[in-house]
Amino acid sequence: MYNKNGKIGLFKADNGGLFHLFRITFLFLLATIGFIRPVSAQTAEAAKTITLNVQNRPIKEVLTLIERQSDYIFVYYDNILDIHRKVTLKVTNQPISAVLKQLFAGTDNTWKLSGRQIVIGRSVAAAAATPRKITRITGVVRDQNNDPLIGVTIRIKARPNIGTATDINGKYLLDVYPDEVLEFSYVGYKSQDVSVAGQEIVDVVMLQNDAILDAVEVVGYGVQKKISVIGSQQTIATKELKVPVANLTQGLAGRVSGLVSVQRTSEPGFDDANIYIRGISTLTASMSAPLTLVDGVPRSFSNVDPEDIESFSILKDASATAVYGVRGANGVIIINTKSGLKGRPKFSVRYTEGLTKPTKITDFADGATYMEMSNEASLTRGGGKLYSQEIIDKTRRGEDPYLYPDVDWMKQILRNFSRNRSANVNVQGGSDKAVYYIGLAYYDENGMYKDTKLADYNSNTFYRRYNVTSNLTLNPFRTTEIKLGIQGYLANANYPASSQASIFESAYFTPPTYIAPLYPDGKLGAFSGGDINPVAQLGATGYANQWRSQVYSNLRITQQIYKGLSVSGMFSFDTYNYTSNRFTKTPNTYHATGRDANGNLLYEQTRQGTENLAYSLSAKGNRAIYLEAAVNYRNTFGRHTVSGMMLFNQSDEINTKATNVEEALPYRFRGLAGRFTYSFDDRYFGEFNFGYNGSENFAPKNRYGFFPSVGLGWVISNEPFFRGATEVIQYLKLRGTWGRVGNSQISGRRFAYLATVKDTNDTSYQFGKNMDQTYGTTAIDEYAVDVTWEIADKTNIGLDMRNLIYNKDLKLADDLQVYENRTALALNPHYKLSNDSWNLRAGANVDLSFGSGKSFRVSPDVTAQYIFSDSYVLYAQATGGKLVNDFRRLETICPYALPVAPILDTYEQLNAAIGFKASPYPGLWINLYGGYQDLKDDFFEVQEETFVNYDPSLAGDAQEGNSSSPVTAHQYLNLEFSNANNFYAGMKISYEYKDLIALSAAGTYRNWDAKEKYSLYMKPACEINFSADFRPITGLNINLGYDYIGRTKVEGIKAAAVSDLHAGASYNVFKGVSVYARINNILNKKYQYYLGYPTEGLNFLGGLSFSF
Repeated sequence: MYNKNGKIGLFKADNGGLFHLFRITFLFLLATIGFIRPVSAQTAEAAKTITLNVQNRPIKEVLTLIERQSDYIFVYYDNILDIHRKVTLKVTNQPISAVLKQLFAGTDNTWKLSGRQIVIGRSVAAAAATPRKITRITGVVRDQNNDPLIGVTIRIKARPNIGTATDINGKYLLDVYPDEVLEFSYVGYKSQDVSVAGQEIVDVVMLQNDAILDAVEVVGYGVQKKISVIGSQQTIATKELKVPVANLTQGLAGRVSGLVSVQRTSEPGFDDANIYIRGISTLTASMSAPLTLVDGVPRSFSNVDPEDIESFSILKDASATAVYGVRGANGVIIINTKSGLKGRPKFSVRYTEGLTKPTKITDFADGATYMEMSNEASLTRGGGKLYSQEIIDKTRRGEDPYLYPDVDWMKQILRNFSRNRSANVNVQGGSDKAVYYIGLAYYDENGMYKDTKLADYNSNTFYRRYNVTSNLTLNPFRTTEIKLGIQGYLANANYPASSQASIFESAYFTPPTYIAPLYPDGKLGAFSGGDINPVAQLGATGYANQWRSQVYSNLRITQQIYKGLSVSGMFSFDTYNYTSNRFTKTPNTYHATGRDANGNLLYEQTRQGTENLAYSLSAKGNRAIYLEAAVNYRNTFGRHTVSGMMLFNQSDEINTKATNVEEALPYRFRGLAGRFTYSFDDRYFGEFNFGYNGSENFAPKNRYGFFPSVGLGWVISNEPFFRGATEVIQYLKLRGTWGRVGNSQISGRRFAYLATVKDTNDTSYQFGKNMDQTYGTTAIDEYAVDVTWEIADKTNIGLDMRNLIYNKDLKLADDLQVYENRTALALNPHYKLSNDSWNLRAGANVDLSFGSGKSFRVSPDVTAQYIFSDSYVLYAQATGGKLVNDFRRLETICPYALPVAPILDTYEQLNAAIGFKASPYPGLWINLYGGYQDLKDDFFEVQEETFVNYDPSLAGDAQEGNSSSPVTAHQYLNLEFSNANNFYAGMKISYEYKDLIALSAAGTYRNWDAKEKYSLYMKPACEINFSADFRPITGLNINLGYDYIGRTKVEGIKAAAVSDLHAGASYNVFKGVSVYARINNILNKKYQYYLGYPTEGLNFLGGLSFSF
């Protein structure tokens, strides 16, 4: 429950009857706005009368209405009050006692006033009564077409941990109390609450949830129904952003069409990617970055923790971005952080561990090769050899790595991989009056540099960041909403004093034979006057330690004035600070010139370094203030819907580390934005947006610019004439927009319309008798530039669709056709019988083939299951039929050689198995099985033969220089057919969650036998399969799988194994009709499915399936 002072209390009884009270109190640094009142005032309000008029509403809503009209709060146990009980109550100016008497009349509940609390209990007689009787209910869940729904989740509303799911016939069974409420939920359908009310049979019809019509999307300065959005924009699911990277900009590449992400460095803390939306839209690439908004305020999102993000939207075209004016000329990225959910505190913990590895490291020539190529280059230019053969040979042999070095500098400075880790803990909850979200995050990453251990100080690269996010939403009154957000991060980074650019440049351009990086006694190698080697730059030139801190704060208040009319205002204050402490030195370096008689290295010192670390400090910082005020209106009149918005905003950014007057002046932005939309019957949509903005870079006459946009949309799928096609194309919208955008970002100095002057002697005057008198002048330094806005017109046309469905004859001779178009008809008549313990299915697979290998075949389709309980099943089955890969085998063979005989269908005459399935955990099944398989007419390659024909008509042309020949050759494939069988055993583990996700792993071992042993050469001896199915919407199944096939050894020879990664999808267009598609061999592996012929590489398979 909640009270009006912003405190949330949860009351619950445990099994021992103990009374628990959890209170979470939020303290805010806000001015008191009148919630503190004298005791006498509270007492007077407590005596206020109540006026209510409710019809068939849950009692929980009625209690909330009473709390809003008084200072009372209700306190009760979860198991004492049925909060879903519907009540009808009409009272006018009645005292609280009279209202409560009517409210609980005829129930076993009691009530007691205790100060400002109303404690609800149960009468002694009811408490001592016999426990409620459990009733077993059954029912069937169907859709609007009266077809059963499989896998509908059914839970008891008051006890959500107890529930069940419907079977393949849509039936369910559940033990409940007679007065409980059931919750039915299913993907793609609207959830329903149904009261048992003493019934024993509860049948339910589920209604489809039109996600397109009901969904909303984040747009500029607000949200709109998805169906009414005309501008081009896209949303990224937050789960796709949860990748093990420090910088959120790195996780966007490849996730959104039209968005380009370019990462130019991987140095921790400096690895922001450059983001461009629909390319570079202005003359300077650095000025083409999109506007990024975090909780409605212009901010960087690089260091936002992905776990704290609630929505991530990208606006692309002029219509979508027009309300942002010039700031949105390059696109807009809108990020909203989580604001919390009503309910008890919900905790979430996430920990990730990641590895970082270079995508590609350049391969360099070794030392000997480098010297040989240097000699060759010198000789071709008329010079002599730079290295003697003796030195080259000693370098190649590695005779003395200190005198004849051969160094791979990249391997000397880089690790094979580095680690990163992140952790996030958050809690959210609240009541009708207040909801909250608090998140804490930590990120730690080590760089790719090796730890050289060349000095006592720490020059290793690391980056550590600590994030905090806290959001609070208050609803003190029914029409008032207050949102407060405070976020920030603290980061600490450490780097070598030498820059990344200088270290990598040195590693790239330093020859492998330059010098040894480090001598045995710890001396650093370098030639006199030469550069410090990369290893010394990395670990012996000092280090830089940096601290960065960022705090975001924003307060937004929204007040509903009238139906559909609201006003809002926002204030934000952001601050950023950066400090870099640099400790630098120059190391001593040496060059080994040889060895003495005892074999010790002889050195000459090539650089005198510094003994102590020098210190320098650099700092940056800024403060930003953002103000926003808006009026919004939205209303529906019959089939007409109109909305409008007018918004003013202004931001000031101050450089807190400014060094001159120009830098100290605030960077100011000011603008006015507006939007007007109209829709008719969710079919026709129109939209007008504009931004009116000013820029400090232009002269007063050019300072402000007006940037409009218009858009039109037509939802064709909502037209009456389209109704017949909605089973195939559920959603179809045509939209078009035009808009004008402006850019005021000019590279160079600020206030370009003003000229600058400076004192100079370059244009001084000289005068006097001897022209020895000089008078300095003040001259123009930079001339004023009378420029104005860079303007671009953008046009966008789009088509949005959802759920769109998606011969060759060859003869060797006139009388021998080996490959032709073929048609197959597969029938599966069957009969099913079941009771509480048995499931029986008796049928047959009937295959009719037309074309090559015409045949009529019948195989069994029989299954028997004995159900010990819901978790244990014993089964036996016998099936068969034509193998599905026959046509792929034909397509594989034909490009390489021509079969000499017609190819028959390989047929599975029998596949008999017995198994046992167990479910130790809901949704998890373990299946153990074994069986026997019998194949008929399974073809295999014997050999390839080449037939040579002599054509006399070509003999006269067979002269020198003539490519014609009287001899022609044809390559043929000699196939044979054999019957084969095998005994097999295996295990399968599968898990399914709410008909959304299905995972499985299986392994099978086979022991083959055939009359022709050679035919078993390519047969699978061991099969391992992994599969993942995703069902995001009703009827759509997306599959990702991996298959491994180990081969049977024949006469000591075994073929290479198959490794196949594949993906596919199927969609039920309407009852009995589905389409499917599959991509095989995604990794494009080169292996053989069939003897003598490599697999067809990456390939696609698609089709249409009918069931009746």
